[in-house]
Amino acid sequence: MIAGSELTATIQDLIARKLAIRVGSPDADLLADGVLDSVTLVQLILLLEQRFSIRIDLGELEIDDFRSIDSIVALVRRLQGSVVRKDFALAHATGDLL
Repeated sequence: MIAGSELTATIQDLIARKLAIRVGSPDADLLADGVLDSVTLVQLILLLEQRFSIRIDLGELEIDDFRSIDSIVALVRRLQGSVVRKDFALAHATGDLL
């Protein structure tokens, strides 16, 4: 798992390179500032899923998870943690633990 400040920089870079959006501060409100609209939000979700090998369930999507870079970092960390737990549970269930 990527360290906090490195994850923040990685997400900022991803948004800058792939969406051509520069975000000044990790706590800037992307929604209130009009940085993210419905189209860029969908693009961002797909980019995050691809880059971090996570699954963002649209049925459980909380718009506040995308309010700022900081909230996106928290979302990615939470989802990465759930993937690790699911993988561990599957390995435990199938006897594939080392």
